[in-house]
Amino acid sequence: MDVYEQREDIGGVLLPAAAPDFKEELRRMIPWWRTQLDALDTVTVHLREAIAADDPRLAEGDEVIVAAGSQPLMPASIPGIERVIDVLALHEGAEVGHRVVMCGGGLSGADAALELAEAGHEVVIVEMADEIARDMLMLNRISLLRNLTEAGVRILTGTTVTAIGGDGVHVEGHDGASVLEADTVIAAFGSRPATGLAEELAAQGISARTVGDCVSPRKVGDAVNDAYELALAL
Repeated sequence: MDVYEQREDIGGVLLPAAAPDFKEELRRMIPWWRTQLDALDTVTVHLREAIAADDPRLAEGDEVIVAAGSQPLMPASIPGIERVIDVLALHEGAEVGHRVVMCGGGLSGADAALELAEAGHEVVIVEMADEIARDMLMLNRISLLRNLTEAGVRILTGTTVTAIGGDGVHVEGHDGASVLEADTVIAAFGSRPATGLAEELAAQGISARTVGDCVSPRKVGDAVNDAYELALAL
């Protein structure tokens, strides 16, 4: 089996997303995967190599599996969306100012907000739903909410981002419209499947199986379980 990864290491979005110290145990999965793969004579991992739909190497395989991951959601309906950075760019080292507005209070947004607040930034989370991190396990969520409070993160639920301008983030909430001053605005609106490669392969008549976030963005455990089931089915 040949595995092609366009980045410098395996792990996909887990590599930058698990950067905070409080995700150390999750981050340990990556070196464990490296060790297991290195021990297998039947698997060759090719790093810094992207595969395009017209790559002749695809014809050498009996099966083609696409695990292209996901892409950040950047709602084009929000004026000024081009001013933001996405949450993964934060984990990859993007420069961040002191006052940060996190647009989106899902798991990735809440975790990133905690990381920034613990590093000394002034952080506001804006979430249109009535609560943040709704998809977390209850015990983990209670701990996260406590840590966010202790770190001084301001949480605005039931609040919608309406525009992003030079004066800050324009929002509409329970108390009406307001502007949140920000040195950096981070988008954590969620993600969408990266379906481009699978669609290009299908257009060329190449049969490919898809797995992980390029099917539907999900938690790490769910993606790993799906991949395991797919491997057993081959």
